[in-house]
Amino acid sequence: MPYHEIDIEGVPERHPVNAFHSHWATLAPNDRLPLRSQINPAEIAGTLPWMLVLEVLRYRKEPEFRYRLAGTGCTELFGVDYTGKMLGENLTPEGAEIRRKEFARVANTLEPVFSTTSLPIKTKDFITVHRGVFPVSLHGDTADQMFVIVAPKSTECAMWSPLSS
Repeated sequence: MPYHEIDIEGVPERHPVNAFHSHWATLAPNDRLPLRSQINPAEIAGTLPWMLVLEVLRYRKEPEFRYRLAGTGCTELFGVDYTGKMLGENLTPEGAEIRRKEFARVANTLEPVFSTTSLPIKTKDFITVHRGVFPVSLHGDTADQMFVIVAPKSTECAMWSPLSS
């Protein structure tokens, strides 16, 4: 399946992408960019295996992206641990270009993007996933990191809900 952007309503409620979106949205009221320090791993435990954290590197005209962390589910799904690698390593050229444009757009607009696609890895392109790309700031005004949630379409995770007072 080629890359296809979708609305969050197209992702099942218990899918890790939707679960993380629910949490991210509570941290981004009034269109503010969530701070990385606001994200508590205990509150998103069900999404952690499916999470990639990328640093936005702004050394050149176009931003580049380096993987800071790859969850265990992603590592198993992709067959490679992306931690420490640059975006584009172990991807098809087409897949890398789509991701590069998508991440740059998210960094510029500060809005998440949701998609459904086949994995851009030649030996894994039969696997269809839902993806969500979420901007996060270290200091409040720019997207310094991207939290990317990637999981097969049929994946479900435990949902966290805040305790009521």
